[in-house]
Amino acid sequence: MIDAVRLRLARSVDVPILASMNQELIRAEGGPAHLTLGELTKRMGSFLEYGYEAHLIEVNEDLAGYALYRRDVDHVAVRQFYVASRRRRTGVGRMAVEWLREHAWQDTRVMLQVRTGNDAALGFWRALGFEGTAVNLEWSPPAVGSTVR
Repeated sequence: MIDAVRLRLARSVDVPILASMNQELIRAEGGPAHLTLGELTKRMGSFLEYGYEAHLIEVNEDLAGYALYRRDVDHVAVRQFYVASRRRRTGVGRMAVEWLREHAWQDTRVMLQVRTGNDAALGFWRALGFEGTAVNLEWSPPAVGSTVR
């Protein structure tokens, strides 16, 4: 049962926690996992240092996920949104997005990407009113692999 969903702005001390959850997000999406936890930690620190904001999602004092985004001139760009598997399909993600819309993304267009084949995420975002606007295509040389979000 969900008693309280709370979001709090992440700080630099939260970077290792965010990186660990980012690693779980990559696994959950079926994305390429060529970055180590150390590399993800360094990258997450860079995100927060250079313009991204992150909110940690807490449920009943339990860390349940995070949202990483940046503000652009005319929209908010969500780079990563993660809810722990034990908290999915419980309303936590929906409540977190509603909180962000009200407190962090007020009256701003929000844009994000969903990895191809991630039907659960696509259904989640569509249920929240998001609509498809483009298809992103990518090519990487065999030695490089796919881009990690």
